[in-house]
Amino acid sequence: MPELCLRHGAMPIMLTAFDEESRLDLAAMGAMLDFYAALDLPGVLALGQASEVLLLDDAERRQVAQFVAQHPRGKIRLATVGNFGATLEEQAHSLRRVYEQGADVAVVALSLLPSAEDMGAQLLEIADRLPAHVRLGIYELPEPEHRLLTPAEVGEAAASGRYFFMKETSRQLEAFCAKLAASAGRPLKIYQANLQMLPASMAAGGSGFCGWMPIVAPELCAQVCDMSLPAEVRVAAQEALLSFYDVMVAHGFPASAKHILALRGLPIAPYSRAPAAQTFFQRETAELDDYIARENPFAGISPTRES
Repeated sequence: MPELCLRHGAMPIMLTAFDEESRLDLAAMGAMLDFYAALDLPGVLALGQASEVLLLDDAERRQVAQFVAQHPRGKIRLATVGNFGATLEEQAHSLRRVYEQGADVAVVALSLLPSAEDMGAQLLEIADRLPAHVRLGIYELPEPEHRLLTPAEVGEAAASGRYFFMKETSRQLEAFCAKLAASAGRPLKIYQANLQMLPASMAAGGSGFCGWMPIVAPELCAQVCDMSLPAEVRVAAQEALLSFYDVMVAHGFPASAKHILALRGLPIAPYSRAPAAQTFFQRETAELDDYIARENPFAGISPTRES
């Protein structure tokens, strides 16, 4: 099986768009994919935490997975969480469906595995239950229970040759680096999920950033990930992202992120099912809008429209 060409850089999480009746807005999701494809990013992650994956029913998850797989996306790769079901057999079947619909990587969310015990063995069993051509990924999804792999388990998964993508969420640089070392020389690419850990993770050999900020400011995230840029450019981008992150989260993520994308010209409404998003609807958006207008966190690459 040829290796998956997964480039280094910033990978956004695909937000799930809703209309005012809380129904899926697939047209808005298509516009998001078009936006990311035009920026030539390495990939996107669908059905992640920021996608409100645990607040979707099974039919909605299938609909989202099929839509994003079939929508044109240029050269960017699509990694989609797909291990839904009560047993490993059911999860393997779900992952195969996601892959055959057109995802480049079918991702196993650790918190959805049937057991928190022997997760490394479960990853290997899932791989064994799937045809050899199915490329798999790993996501340390923090909800509903934050489960983390040990470096040894990461090494075993990497050595199988079946796993090509990992979103690492320990928020600990030492653990991240240990997982990098365990997977060295294998096709597994490990992406940092934590913004504060990003510069050191890239310096240690990480493959990029798969988190919340690439959703709204992928250009700045790409600068932090690009080790060929001067240090001062990467530092300035990181500082801008940290400030921007605080404002976005304070205003009710992911509704705030959808609002920011609308300011960037995308046809997406801020509707969300996430409890944390209710802050957005309880506050005026003037503070968020003023911050964006004042700080220009998009680094002049893509102008915001008038609100």
